[in-house]
Amino acid sequence: MISSMTGFARESVTTEFGVLSIELRSINHRYLETYFKLPEILRPFEVKLRDLAQNQIKRGKVEIMFRLESTGTANEELVFNDDLARKVIKLYRHANELLGTSNALSPSELMRFPNMLIATTPDPEELEAITLKTFNTALESLIQNRQSEGSRINAVIEDRLNKIEALTKEAQTLRPEAAQRLRDKLTQRLQELQVEVDQQRLEQELVFAIQKLDIDEETDRLSSHVAAMREALQRNDAIGRRLDFLTQEFNREANTLGSKSQDAQLTAIAVELKVLIEQIREQIQNIE
Repeated sequence: MISSMTGFARESVTTEFGVLSIELRSINHRYLETYFKLPEILRPFEVKLRDLAQNQIKRGKVEIMFRLESTGTANEELVFNDDLARKVIKLYRHANELLGTSNALSPSELMRFPNMLIATTPDPEELEAITLKTFNTALESLIQNRQSEGSRINAVIEDRLNKIEALTKEAQTLRPEAAQRLRDKLTQRLQELQVEVDQQRLEQELVFAIQKLDIDEETDRLSSHVAAMREALQRNDAIGRRLDFLTQEFNREANTLGSKSQDAQLTAIAVELKVLIEQIREQIQNIE
């Protein structure tokens, strides 16, 4: 199944660390380029995230945005620094003894001391596991989206290949008729001019002109390229560059066929072939 390089996916999951949201957008590109936007708390996982993306996507420009939004869960509450508090209280009592006072230390005053309140932080290993799992799910969704678009592209290309195949067969059928029309046209022209010609020389010139109409090699190659492209479309790997090369070969044969065409019908077929090939080329630009 072929894959488009255009796709979109969004995945989110509620965790004890907050709501983790991942959004992926991909467009066509000659190579694979991944751009990550990560909150600082997820930054240490970027290398592993990038490796996951590169293992599953071969081509395209992929923008990947992560968000981790707080939900006010218990692990995000402030924790009282008991050890520091005991030390401060002990020092406060000692100061009262030295000064001969009995001032009490209120809880609000105690909490204003630096580092008295500690914000809990997520377990890095657990957060990493959840992040990687959710990202992998998002990647699978993106790949499915790209494959769905790839199926549509495949149908368009197959339709154009069918038309190229039909035109190729039509050109093969028309070649003898084109040769006869060329003979008739030249004979009629000579009759109109009322000139005497060497029949042997005339036959030689006719043979030479008809040989120029020999498009068997071009039509055979066009048929071969149709078969090769259909075979490539059945592959499960990245085939965009292979298809691009085949499109260039299609163009080469269509141009040669057009240059040999000294017949209006064959010329029209060559033009239509180039239109169909260009339509295939446009579709191929978006295939992974």
